[in-house]
Amino acid sequence: MRLGQKVTNPGEFRTRVTLKQRTVTKDAGGFQKEALVTVATVWAKWVGVHGLEAWAANANNALRAATVTIRYRDDIDETWVASEGGDDYEIISIDDLQNRHDYLELKVQLIRSG
Repeated sequence: MRLGQKVTNPGEFRTRVTLKQRTVTKDAGGFQKEALVTVATVWAKWVGVHGLEAWAANANNALRAATVTIRYRDDIDETWVASEGGDDYEIISIDDLQNRHDYLELKVQLIRSG
């Protein structure tokens, strides 16, 4: 299958990822609190880090780091959250692969609760 300028195997994009945007809302007492609002659910290629990449992630105290490839979106930024399998992952970096606006590669790590 051809997607933009690249031949792609659509079978690699088999993980459902929910993209969420952080917003600030007020509770009943008037206090501000952060909330996550679902923006989109997309198919993604999810690859957990391994080998030397895992050692580097561990040195930075990253917990369950991964690389997530999705179709290009122009509205996403590093303040968003990617959710997979009931876990929320903060987006560390976003790379527009080859600057072609076909794919985005997201580096993510699990958000620690508490």
